[in-house]
Amino acid sequence: MATNKLNTATFNYGGTQLNLTKSATQAAVRYTPGMKPKSEDQKEQVRDFELVDTDPDGLDDQLDVLRAQPEVSVGTHVWLVEDADDTPMIPTGYLYIEFQPGTPQDIEREILEDLHLNMREVIGPDAYRVNTTPDSPNPIKCAITLQANPLIAVAEPEFMTKPVTNFFAMPSGPYFPTQWHLENKGTQIPVIDLENSVYSAAHFRRGADAKVTEAWDFLQSLGNPNLKIAVIDTGFDTDHPKLRGNGTKLRNVFNAVNRSADVSPWYQAQDGSWGVFDHGTSCAAVAAGAADNSGVLGAAPESRVVLIKLDILSDDAIVKAFEHALLNGVDIISCSIGFPKPVPLSTWVSNTITKVARQGRNGLGIPIFIAAGNANPASSNQPRLVSDFAAHPEVICVSASNSLDEHSSYAFYGPNVFLCAPTNGNNGVGITTATVYLGADGQSLEHGYTSNFGGTSSATPLAAGVCALMLSANRNLSVAQIKQILRSTVDKIGGSDNYDSNGRSQYLGFGRLNALAAVQMANNNATTQPETPIQQPVQPSSSTQKGIVTYQFLNVRSGPGTNYDKVKQLKQGDVVPLLEKLPNWWRIGAGQYVNADYVQVLAGGGTQVVSRHGKVQSPTLNVRSGPSTSNAKVGLLEQGATVTIFQSTPDGWMRIGANQWVFSKYIQEV
Repeated sequence: MATNKLNTATFNYGGTQLNLTKSATQAAVRYTPGMKPKSEDQKEQVRDFELVDTDPDGLDDQLDVLRAQPEVSVGTHVWLVEDADDTPMIPTGYLYIEFQPGTPQDIEREILEDLHLNMREVIGPDAYRVNTTPDSPNPIKCAITLQANPLIAVAEPEFMTKPVTNFFAMPSGPYFPTQWHLENKGTQIPVIDLENSVYSAAHFRRGADAKVTEAWDFLQSLGNPNLKIAVIDTGFDTDHPKLRGNGTKLRNVFNAVNRSADVSPWYQAQDGSWGVFDHGTSCAAVAAGAADNSGVLGAAPESRVVLIKLDILSDDAIVKAFEHALLNGVDIISCSIGFPKPVPLSTWVSNTITKVARQGRNGLGIPIFIAAGNANPASSNQPRLVSDFAAHPEVICVSASNSLDEHSSYAFYGPNVFLCAPTNGNNGVGITTATVYLGADGQSLEHGYTSNFGGTSSATPLAAGVCALMLSANRNLSVAQIKQILRSTVDKIGGSDNYDSNGRSQYLGFGRLNALAAVQMANNNATTQPETPIQQPVQPSSSTQKGIVTYQFLNVRSGPGTNYDKVKQLKQGDVVPLLEKLPNWWRIGAGQYVNADYVQVLAGGGTQVVSRHGKVQSPTLNVRSGPSTSNAKVGLLEQGATVTIFQSTPDGWMRIGANQWVFSKYIQEV
């Protein structure tokens, strides 16, 4: 009978941690050649393994019965990567093993014999390919046992699975044809919130769109799920399918006014009645609405969203909103709200936006997309220039064009307008997106869809979503590069007379957004130059050892641990005295401690960074876009490769470049 069964397994594989779950419904068998029984049922084959459907309640016992049959040479469980049914992995019975250099051969043989492993091939010095025998534990258990042995450098089971073709299927759904801003075919579309009504072809011009579906086709994806777009607005329906997605889409939601996680769209009117703001839900869905069978989706459906509620405009709340985006590692910010009358930003707010735009994304900067604003002519019946957030020199101010490739006359204008993006206006058609209503009972929220959204409020998150597609093609783009690509790839609409000698229109910016051209240029753009250790002006030298803060912000604690109170915060580039070294902490003053992983020791009296270098110790090592195996793989290092170490994290990751991280277990500092 089956005993001591392993249902989940976590072990090192290919330089990263692999999590496997045993399939509850399938096993795999390999038959002895010439002894496979005849059957009318067509079983799924993975090379010489046959997948067998099993009863979840008796899987282990059924597998034992199969193994006992004389015609079966191998019977094995099927394993799933991250518990996903679409990734069945079949252990072949073989393992790849590397002993630590210099391990005596008799010890190597003894370790293999203890697990009854049979050596099949010598791969290199101290490296072998082995297979299990009937007396061996299963290959997964063998690998886990071997990895616990300090004499083993690498022990990995071999797996067999079917390849995928990576075929990209364009989204579909009943409402997908209504999203003309993604692809405008010049034909009529249905209006989803007005029953049996249509907009005729006269309201559309073929190609008057943002070329988003073409960008998806070029990328062969709907974007990178590791990118985060912050949407700053008045409230959100976080249970809406477009914002909830598969349950992992929402990240770090924040109410900047009351410092809570309540970002709901509720508001209370002066008469005491309750209402619902639908604006934020619609904006977030235009940027990154999740793909599903409805066919309503954002420009970057795979991106995650950081929803930040800002329903009262005060300096403190505005600063907290933008700093929350920075501190939570967002890649892009979209903001479609502003002051009711043209006012300048305070110095504090203006400086904060500058800091966020320049310091985010490990110094690459965060592109901030701001709506130009609506209501031209203004209440005085005079045209109004963009103001407040949209007038800030560091942001990307977005104006509006319509489904006929015309300037939408309601949009504010001025020299700060950077580009325009498709939305409603004039004789054009509204945008199809998510919305939220007050329920019939007056106490609940009702998820919905509308084809009547628009304004620069819609154009702005569309541009932010397209930026996420650009970063999906090349995540190392700086803000300056993003702006240059957008400027170079827009379509000049409205006639050449509208643009000045620099190619800018006060109403259309440099032109109408073109996602395909922007993504193609981002993909072809040369990667950023290799990062060098931070060199900042430092304090006068003294006999005290000094260190420089290498991360954007660093909390100073009253004791050596995160359970102690925060007493202040340091910024990247700050130089501090290193008075006492404790396990993973530095004491920098009386009752002041900082995490040592975010401080780099200075030499030469505090005038230069002490360089840290490392060498790859495993055969290959994946380079990730962030400090986790859930982040995208962006490169591969081979054994012996040397790297510069810019930052270490408490959970075992090292940053070796802009958006380049490796697991420190496989790096030996040299």
